[in-house]
Amino acid sequence: MESTMESISTEEKHASNQKDEEGNDGQNGKKKKMRIPGIVYMSRVPQYMSVKKVREVLGDHGELGNVFLQPDDKAPFSKKGRLFTEGWVEFADKVVAKQVALTLNNTQVGGKRSYPWYADIWNIKYLPKFQWAHLNERLAYERAVHEQRLRTEISQAKREANFHIQNFEKSRKLKDMNERKRKKGEEMLETKAYNVKQRDTEDEILSKQKKITSSQTKPSRGGTKKSVHRPDGQHAVGALSLAANKTLLHKLFGGGS
Repeated sequence: MESTMESISTEEKHASNQKDEEGNDGQNGKKKKMRIPGIVYMSRVPQYMSVKKVREVLGDHGELGNVFLQPDDKAPFSKKGRLFTEGWVEFADKVVAKQVALTLNNTQVGGKRSYPWYADIWNIKYLPKFQWAHLNERLAYERAVHEQRLRTEISQAKREANFHIQNFEKSRKLKDMNERKRKKGEEMLETKAYNVKQRDTEDEILSKQKKITSSQTKPSRGGTKKSVHRPDGQHAVGALSLAANKTLLHKLFGGGS
């Protein structure tokens, strides 16, 4: 009986020890699950430090989750690597995130002297009550704003291009129309110049008459006029003057051409 009682007592102790171990394991599991991640913000990413290198350097201080670095689109291309303007790093435990921010902020990045970020300074700040979902929302909002701005700029450029094209077409049509009108006007002027005969003015008629009379009668060396004799025996000066007078009267009152 005593041996059976001892075996029962040992079994009960073993069972109680197993329950205690299981209870401790459950509490440890709950503590592990209760870990809340924390996010630190880098206002300036060390020069030419990539996401992989950030994980490598900050991973030495604690377990990391998500890492996001904002690329600098305005920076020129370099063979050394890509530049980033800012970054967010998620630690599995917010206590570790706070400790990292307090320890590394305003300290030299260090490492090998050949690294481009050797002399850079860490600019790290812990973000309380900030979750990775908040960052996703912010990034999605910024992308939407950027796309909307691009659409607005594209539509504005299209409107300006269409406006310039329409003005160019209008000016070209107007130029062609003016060119056609100019050609038509020149043709009409040319036809009028050939078909229409204008009447001489009185001054033109008198000047022509004076030229005719002066060419027929020339003064002699002695100062007296010398008349020209025709074969028919008539005086040339009188005949010409009479003919000129008749022509003048005919043009003035007869409407002759």
